[in-house]
Amino acid sequence: MTERSLEHPPLTRLAVLPLLAALAACSSASPVTELAPETYGLTTHASTAAQAARIGVEQARAHCTAMGRNFAVTRSEIGGNEYTIAFTCPRPNPNPLMVEQAPPAPVLVEPAGPIATGALPPMPAPTGRNLY
Repeated sequence: MTERSLEHPPLTRLAVLPLLAALAACSSASPVTELAPETYGLTTHASTAAQAARIGVEQARAHCTAMGRNFAVTRSEIGGNEYTIAFTCPRPNPNPLMVEQAPPAPVLVEPAGPIATGALPPMPAPTGRNLY
């Protein structure tokens, strides 16, 4: 084979463009709907499940970004060429440098009285009876 025969003629590459455009056009998405207060959802369809999921996540993230909020998936389902996502758009942390701190450790209080001094009262003498 010659080097020339390995090259694709420009017409062949151009013929692929409509095919790629048709595949991209095969995707659709429902509008974002509010499922519950602060919870949203949408469904996407595409030529593959992976493409439907990618489009769904991108559109959900864009919805939250347009609101100036973060993005969090609450539930998703994928099947066939369909992807359904439920998500929230939580408010960003106003102070990202502030991290949640653990509650302070409990303070141990030294006991007072005979236990603290080690002076315990003597044990009673055994009576021979079973107390249990």
